[in-house]
Amino acid sequence: MIGFELLTFAPVSFNEMTALARRGEELGYDRVYTSESLTDTLAVDMAILARTERIVAVSAVSVIYLRHPLITALGATTMSDVSGGRFVLGLGVGHKVRVEAVGLQPGKPLDDVRTYVGAVRGLFDGERVYPDLPVQTYQGRPLEIRRPATPVPIHLGAVGPRMTELGGEIADGLILQLVPFAGLAGMRARIDAGATRAGRPGSDVEMELIVHTLVADDLELARRRAREALTYWVGMPGYNNSIKSAGYEAEADAIRAAFLRGDQEGIKAGLTDALLDEFCLLGPPGRCREQLARLRESGVDVPVLKPDPVLEGESYGDAVERTLVALAP
Repeated sequence: MIGFELLTFAPVSFNEMTALARRGEELGYDRVYTSESLTDTLAVDMAILARTERIVAVSAVSVIYLRHPLITALGATTMSDVSGGRFVLGLGVGHKVRVEAVGLQPGKPLDDVRTYVGAVRGLFDGERVYPDLPVQTYQGRPLEIRRPATPVPIHLGAVGPRMTELGGEIADGLILQLVPFAGLAGMRARIDAGATRAGRPGSDVEMELIVHTLVADDLELARRRAREALTYWVGMPGYNNSIKSAGYEAEADAIRAAFLRGDQEGIKAGLTDALLDEFCLLGPPGRCREQLARLRESGVDVPVLKPDPVLEGESYGDAVERTLVALAP
């Protein structure tokens, strides 16, 4: 199984996003993942599902602090039902700095995720999650909160080990991003530990990895573009800690310091070739396929390509199309 992610904040229209999803479907990809940053991932997924026939849409991830669990459950139910069960609800806490910037106050991430997932799953199962909600009637009949016709898988976005282990306990899958390849076996062990605590085998929980993918015959050009693509993310606390966990403590500290002072060139300088190879698929298609094989050997059930532009003047949409064709299953 293989998927690809669409950056919903990229300079591309929503109509083009749905066209790219259809193109991925034509090429044999199993899933399309949609980010949430300055956009509404669930709305984008609905548009994709309305214009495709086979591919599964995954919200990667819907930020829990931005939506009440009831609205999330109802939206997921709608998307699952209209698509014949082709929707996976990916949930996560997002980045604290971004959540606070819009006037919201995140609490304790692990506790918040456990409570949120419990509420959404309870609504899916027909439980009275909100017993004080007044009974609504239509033509004299009491109405119930809609439940999905087929089960909706819940996956969690995770970077750190504790959230990963929680996902192994309460979720159907883990959506990992910017986790070093060398650390994947350890994350798989965390998933298995959480699943064991819940009394189920770890194999019941998928491990997905979203990985920046820069396909180009010129490896050095791909590396330069990778530095540009990663500059914003690697200074964020969660992702920066992933760099440390890969054994690149000095690089992580230098990147974080540069991030805090707004030094973009300093961040790029900290992204060494060795570090890039821990977080990206880079270079000619053959080399990228070798790296994909390494991911699968490390326990990744679903590699998720995250295409980035590489060629001079290449648009985001063209980069996605070219990458999907180059690495089609």
